[in-house]
Amino acid sequence: MKNRKKWLCMAACAVLMLSAALSGCSSPKADTPKTDESTAQTPAGGAETEGTTSGSETARDNEPASGKEPLTIGYTVQSMENAYFVSIVEGMEAAAKEQNIKLIVADAAADASKHVSQIEDFISQQVDAIIISPVDQQAPADAVKKAQEAGIPVISLDQEVEGSDAFFGISEEEYGRMGGEIAGNWLNEKEADGTIDDVLDSDGKIEVVVVRYDPISSVILRADGLKKGLEETYTGDKEIVYVSEQNAADAAQGFELAETALTANPEVSVFICINDSSALGVYESCLTHKEHTPENTCIVGLDALPEALKLVSQDTMYKGTVDIQPSQKGAQVFDIVRDVLANGPIEEQIVYDMSSVTKENIGDYTIE
Repeated sequence: MKNRKKWLCMAACAVLMLSAALSGCSSPKADTPKTDESTAQTPAGGAETEGTTSGSETARDNEPASGKEPLTIGYTVQSMENAYFVSIVEGMEAAAKEQNIKLIVADAAADASKHVSQIEDFISQQVDAIIISPVDQQAPADAVKKAQEAGIPVISLDQEVEGSDAFFGISEEEYGRMGGEIAGNWLNEKEADGTIDDVLDSDGKIEVVVVRYDPISSVILRADGLKKGLEETYTGDKEIVYVSEQNAADAAQGFELAETALTANPEVSVFICINDSSALGVYESCLTHKEHTPENTCIVGLDALPEALKLVSQDTMYKGTVDIQPSQKGAQVFDIVRDVLANGPIEEQIVYDMSSVTKENIGDYTIE
């Protein structure tokens, strides 16, 4: 926040360096990720992998024939074990090639301390801007200040780090609420066609598992939204009971969570999950429990990952997801970087567009 004048000077230089044209973003379902020497990816510790480049000096060495030096952007990503962030990075890489951007990706591997060291690495490499999708929203705050003191703006993507120069992300509670609505509507359909007994336990109740991820404080709102959406949408008279609420961020954790929940509560009929990555693990677990079928089990995720869309299209236990087009967001964040470089920090959150995906509209998507 303190370096607006400095960034304005930097912006004047950046404008001279950047290509004038911006390419439009395609649907994440139709994206074919592109690779190019203009993009570089680093492992968890931030060190370069063989054959990659980093730093402003190397960027000049790779200057394209047009004579315009690439904008260099560092992205410290929450975890590349999460398919959602893989899609984000793919979108960034494709856009970086088209927009003459040198992208350096560092995987924090779900370790908040790595965000700090990766930001410090980006500062030493003199990048033009840093993007962060944090594991912990408070832990990188001091490192963000260091970057800003060095004249490097920091943009938060998905979750906000305090003090960052812009925040591009979802309305967490609304995101969860839309997922909960999908489950509530599925229960209403069971009520309407007279098959609600399929989902009731021996006490006549609807058992629900909530897959949360409380280590990220903003995602607590997402889990709360899942429950609120379910409760507000279901119009029947059966009691909803939450038999398990545990943390899982990826498929492996989702599988383990579901195995534990189904062992203790074999009559669970609804799983509402904070992302598709964990929900896909839940789905794999349910497949091993043969008493769970598309008629008596509802799994809902968020993110509209390709594998989730495929399962929705096949009328499986996976009843729906919520689309925020992660690949497009990976490209759109570069526009925000340019805005901050040119005009300084953006105070208000820039909110993702969202849409529910169920069997009713799955035909609008290209299924790979």
